[in-house]
Amino acid sequence: MKRNRVAFTLVELLVVIAIIGILIALLLPAVQAAREAARRMSCTNNLKQIGLALHNFHGAHKKLPVGSPSESCPDFPSIPAWQYRWGPLAMLSPFLEQYNAYDALDMEMPLYGHTGLFRGPGFGVHPDNQIPVGTPIGFLFCPSDRTEKIQEDFGATNYLACWGTAQPTSTGTAIFETDGVFQQEDGVRLADITDGTSNTVAFSESLLSLGGSGPYTLSEDNKDQVMVSFRNGTLSEALCSAIGSDVSTFRGARWVDGFVLYSAYYHWQTPNSEIPDCGVVSPLRSLWIAARSRHPGGVNVVLCDGSVRFVSDTIEIDTWRGLGSRNGGEVLGQF
Repeated sequence: MKRNRVAFTLVELLVVIAIIGILIALLLPAVQAAREAARRMSCTNNLKQIGLALHNFHGAHKKLPVGSPSESCPDFPSIPAWQYRWGPLAMLSPFLEQYNAYDALDMEMPLYGHTGLFRGPGFGVHPDNQIPVGTPIGFLFCPSDRTEKIQEDFGATNYLACWGTAQPTSTGTAIFETDGVFQQEDGVRLADITDGTSNTVAFSESLLSLGGSGPYTLSEDNKDQVMVSFRNGTLSEALCSAIGSDVSTFRGARWVDGFVLYSAYYHWQTPNSEIPDCGVVSPLRSLWIAARSRHPGGVNVVLCDGSVRFVSDTIEIDTWRGLGSRNGGEVLGQF
């Protein structure tokens, strides 16, 4: 008895291939969205740890960390006080489930001002601190961004301290005129946050700057990863957006360093602003460093009450600026 052989025709095969292609096209965005949701949740958990550490630090010291502290150390009398400079994340390290990192750091000495292989801005890091300051801390990176060093000798971070709104000024200095919860002179108490801890941001995420040796200039491809740098002038949208301008790559470069160029951001521009980060940096007078992320549509922030919120890129600018100040008395809209 003769058997009938079953086989695909060319048309049927092409139809099957087309169906498989459509299914892949439908599934791939869903897989990517699921992966991004997981990365965003991981980023949220990182900021929750920072928020909890802030409250534990406040409980122990009755105030929040100083943003960029100056301190004279008796064992190092020749080193200027401003070189002490251990930043908020370094101060929070014993409360961040990173006791080993904290135990390895010797914050009884200034961060800079020593001889050694690691160099700060013309000043060396003490040999005892070179390994810990150069060690990347996993949960200080947002997994949606690249998780790598910016400067070889220092661990980097995506999470920056809020120094306030940074209103443009031709004569003022953002460091000394901060209205955020971090400042240079002293730590802020929770009682000093008269706008309410649930209406005031403590930390946000931002993108890591470009690594490598540079030098770089502003382009459409790098404008979310660099800071346009000027020696003179008043910041403006036009000034900061000029393609071809000289740029710096400091943002997020040193998780231990409290200096604003490395570990601070401001609320003058809305999240993921199209206007590049910008600063009049010599002498340092004013800065626009924005919250930025790879999450579609917004950024994660941790408020001073310890809660984490996802803030949309489309937030009203007055509301965003109000969230950046600790005592501005603003009436905030939805966020």
